[in-house]
Amino acid sequence: FVIFVMAWCWFNATESKPQNVSSKFIKTKSTSMKYLIILTSIMFISCETGNKNAKTESQYESTYRIIIKENDKYNSYLSENIKTKINENSKNPNIVLYDSLTNEYLNYLSKIETEINKNGSEIFFDGDNYSAKGKEYENKTKSYKTEIEKFTSSINFKKRINLVLNTNSIQIPDNPTTIAENNEDGKTIANKVYVFYLDYYFRGYSKTQSLAFIKNKKRSILELENEFILNSGK
Repeated sequence: FVIFVMAWCWFNATESKPQNVSSKFIKTKSTSMKYLIILTSIMFISCETGNKNAKTESQYESTYRIIIKENDKYNSYLSENIKTKINENSKNPNIVLYDSLTNEYLNYLSKIETEINKNGSEIFFDGDNYSAKGKEYENKTKSYKTEIEKFTSSINFKKRINLVLNTNSIQIPDNPTTIAENNEDGKTIANKVYVFYLDYYFRGYSKTQSLAFIKNKKRSILELENEFILNSGK
């Protein structure tokens, strides 16, 4: 920016030279040179800005890849623990059924991960609307949430299930720098702007960001199941 301002000031300062035949010819050549300097400066600044943005984006992507890797490892350990507990409580029908429902949903999320890794999060959308895949994701998530809520009477446990699995539309804060709240109760307020769940969490995000979000959701689901087994096996 500083280079651009200096070049622009120099350009304007030299525009007041006397107008005669000789100077006009020189001025034409000089003007071309000045424009060239200004354009070069702008291109230099643009390249510098582009490089910085690319570097920042690369850093973000690296962070998400770290999150994905750590969640994969954590989830594998937690799954091992759950499997052991299931074997110890194989005669408890509630634990066995809860685990069956959870495995079915987690396997579905794994298929979604594969599709996102191949085609990006746009698999959920058809223009401005949800695609068939987006509707399927929402329906399967709602169904899983409804089924596992039946296994507990704990208000706190149900709150956490709802926090992780609700697919309610998200209210956009009036302050654009504020992070939106999870719309746990699903209510809408008049004169407020809302966006659909998948639009808020997936539309426009990179494959890595979308995968990190799903990996984290898997972790939460496994933690809930692990807690349920521990409490039910007492």
